[in-house]
Amino acid sequence: MGLRDTLSAFASRFSNKSYTETTTRPSIAQPYMSTDTGAKLPIFPFPLIMIYELADNIDALRIPIETLNREMFKNGFEVVEKWKYQCNNCKKEFQYKPLATDLPDDQPFEANNDPESPQPRKKNNEVTLEQIQCDTCGSTDLRRPKPENRKILEDMLSKPVNGNEQSLEDVSRQLERDLDIADNAYLLCLKNYFIDERTGAIDHKRSVIKEYLRLDPPQVAMIADSDGRIGYDDKRNKIYVCPRFEHRDKRLTKPVCDRCNAQALKAVCEVNSVYSIGIPQPKRVVYGEGEVIWKAGKYKPSLIYGFSPIYSIWSKAMSLSHMDEYIRKYFDKMRPPRGLLVVASRNYETFRKSWDVLSQKATEDPYMIHPLMVESDKGSGNMAQWMDFTGSLKELEFIEIRRELRMIIGAVFGVLPFYYGETPAGWSQEGLQVTITNRAVKWGQDILEKGFFRKIAEAQGIDDWKLQLKAGEETDKLRDLQTDGVEIQNMAMLQQMGFEVTRTHTGEFKVSKDSALTSDVLAMGMALGGNSGAFGRGTELGQPEENKQSFGQEPKNSRPSDIGGTMGGSPASGKGTSMSKKSYHDGITPSNFEVVKKTLQTAVDFGWKKTKTVEELRKSTGMTVRQARDIVKNEFEGMRGWENGKEE
Repeated sequence: MGLRDTLSAFASRFSNKSYTETTTRPSIAQPYMSTDTGAKLPIFPFPLIMIYELADNIDALRIPIETLNREMFKNGFEVVEKWKYQCNNCKKEFQYKPLATDLPDDQPFEANNDPESPQPRKKNNEVTLEQIQCDTCGSTDLRRPKPENRKILEDMLSKPVNGNEQSLEDVSRQLERDLDIADNAYLLCLKNYFIDERTGAIDHKRSVIKEYLRLDPPQVAMIADSDGRIGYDDKRNKIYVCPRFEHRDKRLTKPVCDRCNAQALKAVCEVNSVYSIGIPQPKRVVYGEGEVIWKAGKYKPSLIYGFSPIYSIWSKAMSLSHMDEYIRKYFDKMRPPRGLLVVASRNYETFRKSWDVLSQKATEDPYMIHPLMVESDKGSGNMAQWMDFTGSLKELEFIEIRRELRMIIGAVFGVLPFYYGETPAGWSQEGLQVTITNRAVKWGQDILEKGFFRKIAEAQGIDDWKLQLKAGEETDKLRDLQTDGVEIQNMAMLQQMGFEVTRTHTGEFKVSKDSALTSDVLAMGMALGGNSGAFGRGTELGQPEENKQSFGQEPKNSRPSDIGGTMGGSPASGKGTSMSKKSYHDGITPSNFEVVKKTLQTAVDFGWKKTKTVEELRKSTGMTVRQARDIVKNEFEGMRGWENGKEE
């Protein structure tokens, strides 16, 4: 069967009117109940409004939630390019300038009159104009991000986004808090629609977003069928809503409003204040597609609703709450814990008047000492005895229990005890806890950027710039700089070994396959360096083991040659050598100082003998033989392999 026959059969399959959908989605696993608008109300262990009360009133929950919120937004927003160039033909994105001169020689080179590329470049021994070209499809039709779009996003950051003078940061903080508490977040894009009065059609290009508002998760119910399809009822019929505000209380089964003949929107969710307790005048509003941006689950992603992590730790949070209440009452009453006072008396009737008063107070106040009178014929040596039923705070191990409970709760959110104010066992422990929490912060920033900020920009018709939160930890940048530094040092070492090293406009290094040095010299270097993989000391290319970079902000290990002396020092590094720019040896001048160091380093790396080293110094600097010999003797005297013997 040929390709044409296959395509024909495939087309006839979908053109056949008898073809029907034979598969369907499985039902959503989360229990729910339906409303008359087709909305699905999730059935949680207890209502979300109680979850918010716990998060607001229990410090063990509020601390990690507020810590994440504070760390995520502490450096503010920034507007950055999504790409440097984008191909209009295949939509490939480039983070660098795709120059046609960097294409393989066998790829056709197209002429281009791009005003951004006026510089002459040489390719295939021909001088051509520098031009940009897609390396995938070969198109020269590429675009740059528009500065005016960046201005739109920057205005959103500097101006209020709703009538309550909230900034985008204020609204975003609310959304992040909702994700940490309810595991759901909703952003309302309140629009003014331009509706054609004659046809009822909506002109979306002329419609504008009036406000951005946060929706309260306990009041939101998504409109979906039992399979999780948004905007459908259980009979798989689409549900619509009129864009006019006075008609939003009613669901529609047709894409046209039956009251004003306006084009209807696909229904997405219902906001009903009756779902929250204590609202004096319940109100129901249905919102449509393009009006609500939501995220269903940060900790437990799902089709419709997330599942708050507080449900899994609510018993621990309540235990801490009860412990706090116990301690409050313990100190509030200024007396020992509840117990029993046993009083012995020979004359019951004499003590009864005082007893009645004491008993009444004990009934009114549960923390009052409960008395118990026992008739006794013995003497008054031990008339009263206190029986403690609770034990002291130390005996109850309050501190250890509270520490463990807070640690478990914080671990759920990725916030470790250091942020609760507990002193770590050492600086290394502190650094580890900060690193782990920073990962949770970066994760939360990425979720906000992908789930909300990207869609906000798209709602404004912007696809070339993006809103994002600045990274919260400066050590990430430091790590990148350290990594780049190590890479540059390795490339410099490869150059000394005779390899040709170049750097492209993308920032990548290219190393030639063959070295310019002879095989005999390379073999000599390997004999000196052993199986270390590099010429000279160390097990890493260009990075001796004792001088490796530490990315944990720990100090580098030192070696004796770094402090001074001539044994094992690297002449080219400027460390471990008697040479310095302040005190030159005879024959060394400021102009040839660097050449001398490089020559001596090469001698060490490739195992040159004295005679060869002296000759190379004389050739490269023009100094006399005596001067060269004195320098070699001064720098390498005592080193193994440099004794006066017969040269090979």
